[in-house]
Amino acid sequence: MKEHWQLPVAASALLHRPEFVVLPRRECALKLLIEGDDGTTEAIALQFTGVECYKCTFLTSCTADMFNFAYGELVSLDSAWLDEVRSTGKKDSAATSALQHLMITFDDGPCYEIVCRSWSITE
Repeated sequence: MKEHWQLPVAASALLHRPEFVVLPRRECALKLLIEGDDGTTEAIALQFTGVECYKCTFLTSCTADMFNFAYGELVSLDSAWLDEVRSTGKKDSAATSALQHLMITFDDGPCYEIVCRSWSITE
């Protein structure tokens, strides 16, 4: 497991539930709203590119590992799911090796998981 990014506030301090948006060209985004230091609303967007697949697990189905590994932070995992995606379909070796399984979990769920080539953040 590798940690990539952590929420600048407690996961319980989000102003609204996270918004997952499917975008064109195999991209998706996770949009978050937090309260900034000066009391204003700040938008954060985690953007994922080269998306192969994604899933959302709600609280009643979240595992302890989802909270232990990825509560309030974006992490990458080596997983059976990543291995399965890498071995399925027609992908060249460069595309396959670039894939990563990313996970982030929020207060009371949900847990978002994305297999993609890259990610970026807009704050």
